[in-house]
Amino acid sequence: MVAGDDYQPVPLLDDEKQSETGSWKTRSSLDAFYQTPPARRISQHWVWIAHIGLLSVSTALFTLSFCLRYARPSSLAVTTQFSTYSPAAPIVQYDTQRYNLTPNMDWSPYVGKGPEVDEAWEQISRVGDMMISLDEVHRLGLSPDSLKITDPKTGKVGYRAAIEVFHQLHCLNLLRQFTWREHYANEGGDIDAPPEDVRGHVDHCLETLRMNLMCQADIGVFTFKVYPELGDDDPWPDFSTLHTCRNFEDIRTWARKRAVTWDDNA
Repeated sequence: MVAGDDYQPVPLLDDEKQSETGSWKTRSSLDAFYQTPPARRISQHWVWIAHIGLLSVSTALFTLSFCLRYARPSSLAVTTQFSTYSPAAPIVQYDTQRYNLTPNMDWSPYVGKGPEVDEAWEQISRVGDMMISLDEVHRLGLSPDSLKITDPKTGKVGYRAAIEVFHQLHCLNLLRQFTWREHYANEGGDIDAPPEDVRGHVDHCLETLRMNLMCQADIGVFTFKVYPELGDDDPWPDFSTLHTCRNFEDIRTWARKRAVTWDDNA
C-alpha cells in the first residue's frame, strides 16, 4: 500500500473555516474592484469629491450668514445706510455719551454772554468753508451751477461747500445772541443789523433747527425727579440720558483740515 493512500484530510476548525471564507471574500472584492472599468472607478471618486465640496460650501455659507446676522456693523456701514452721501462719512465714529442737563446751567461755557462765551461758540461753529469736486456735487444732488472756488494751496478749482452741523451751530449761536440782544446790539455782529434783517435771520435759524430736529427725531426717553436744592417739590425732567453720538471733534478736525476759506458767509 502506498503511504499516500493512508492520508485522510483533517477537518478544519470553525475559526479556520471563517478565516478562509473571509479571505476568499476579500480577494473576491479586490478582484471585483480591479476588474471594474477605470472610468467607473474615477466616476465614483468624483461623487465623493462632489459631496465634500458641497459640504464645504454649505459650512462656509452657514458661517457667513451667522457672521452677517450677529457681527457688529462698521461705523461707515451704519453711516452710509442711514444717511445721505457725504464726503465726511468715512471719518464718522460713534460713541455713547450721557447728557449733562440740570436746572441750573451756569457751569456750561456755552451759556450766557460775553467774550469767553463767544469764543467757546466760535470754536465749535466756525471752521471755514471747504472745496468739493464736481463728482461730489453730483453725488450730493446739488447744482453744478453752484459757486466755484480756487484752493489757494493747490490752485485747483472746485465748489465752495460747508458741513451742515456748523451752519446749525451758527444758527443756535445767533438765537443765543438774540436772547441777549441788548448786549450784542452794538457789537458789530449779526445782531447789530437793521431790525428787519435780524428778524429774517432769526426766523431762518429757527426753521433750520426745527427741520433738523424733526429730521433726526431723537427717540431717547427721559424720566422725572424732584430736586430738593431747588426749594420746591415740583418734579423736573431728568435729562441725564444716554445717547449714541457721532464724534464731533473728529468731524470738526476733518472740516478744519479741508478749509480753503475763512470768509464768514453764513
